[in-house]
Amino acid sequence: MATTDDYGQGVSVASLSDAPNAEALARNIANAIVKQTIMRFNSASNRNATITSPEEGMMAWLRDTDLLTVYTGTAWLPFLGTTVGAKANDGYEAKATSYTTAFTAGSYEHCGISWVAPLSGKVKITVGARVQNSSTAGSLVSPETRLGSTLGSGAVVETPTDSIGYSHYGTTYARGTATHLLTGLTPGASYNTRILHRCSVTGETAFFAFREVIVEPVS
Repeated sequence: MATTDDYGQGVSVASLSDAPNAEALARNIANAIVKQTIMRFNSASNRNATITSPEEGMMAWLRDTDLLTVYTGTAWLPFLGTTVGAKANDGYEAKATSYTTAFTAGSYEHCGISWVAPLSGKVKITVGARVQNSSTAGSLVSPETRLGSTLGSGAVVETPTDSIGYSHYGTTYARGTATHLLTGLTPGASYNTRILHRCSVTGETAFFAFREVIVEPVS
């Protein structure tokens, strides 16, 4: 009677009393070992069509998205995910003192990106901009993260605050970034992050340009 390997990985090993069958011997060993490796597929649909009964812990690389996925027992999820980002170079002016997308002059465009939470449920978010103010007041940018893949839509997961954003006070131009860790995310769920801005003093004008946001999965 066939036995299994010494490491408890389910590799079927034929015994001397089994009838000779080279095909069965090779297939049993190959199938058991392949499912323990990182398998490769052209896409998620190709993976799902091939592995109709996945087992927890199986891993598969998707060629179309360059993404490593793992089966958790209920779903295929990104193992680490992919670092994504967005840029918006055009400059504009804003006077609002609360975080917003409203602007008073210039050429504004949303600066944000959608992404999928990794297995860890943690990502590192970096925002940056070139800023200036009409006085000694502050010009501030901060990220807002929502649930779902549509930019600016969905339930707010993290509100923009001064503590997680970048700020500069004064009339000279400055360029800088700020990074923080966002945790408690649902693995495999879609989120979107965009940059909002504000001026620290009513009546003054904040200037913004060359904004960027980067979302990086953390293990």
